[in-house]
Amino acid sequence: MNNILIIDNDLKDKITLLPREIQARICIFVWKEFWKTYVPKTAQPPSWVKYANHVQKELWQSKLNNIHFLHLPFNTLPENKKWIMGCQCYSCINNTEVDIMEKHIHYLVQYREPDYFKRKRATESISLWNEYYVFIGSTTLKVYDPLRGSYKENRFTKRLREGKPFVFTDYPEQDTEYVAEHAQFNF
Repeated sequence: MNNILIIDNDLKDKITLLPREIQARICIFVWKEFWKTYVPKTAQPPSWVKYANHVQKELWQSKLNNIHFLHLPFNTLPENKKWIMGCQCYSCINNTEVDIMEKHIHYLVQYREPDYFKRKRATESISLWNEYYVFIGSTTLKVYDPLRGSYKENRFTKRLREGKPFVFTDYPEQDTEYVAEHAQFNF
């Protein structure tokens, strides 16, 4: 450490012996080299950005994989997770605490009453994560499907999600006679 200081002091003394114009050029050169590598604190990303990006990625993946918000790794400890209808997380898929018949009953009620899941979850959490669709401006966004993975899941959305080819003849057409009888045309 002392050797470095001695060298630096010697260098300073030798630079002061140089003409003023050369000292100025050396100073400019040193400052240019310094600014090439220096990043001011205001230009650096804040410390929380990395975690915020991680959270956004987890939220996107949870919407894509239909994992309920309460079962994300940063919201609930694994030992506190309980079965949530439609959730595709590991603990819900492998849940044995809730009987299969009880799960089927919940799915059937949800199929018949689309607001069932929202009403059932309202006692535990009130958020957009309990909604099937959310309107953002003029766009409709699917948030959470409580019927996913059940025998009552929509065949069309299931085939889309799985990337299987489909044709519209696979799905029942409307009764054209009924539509023709009840259609009102205003010309």
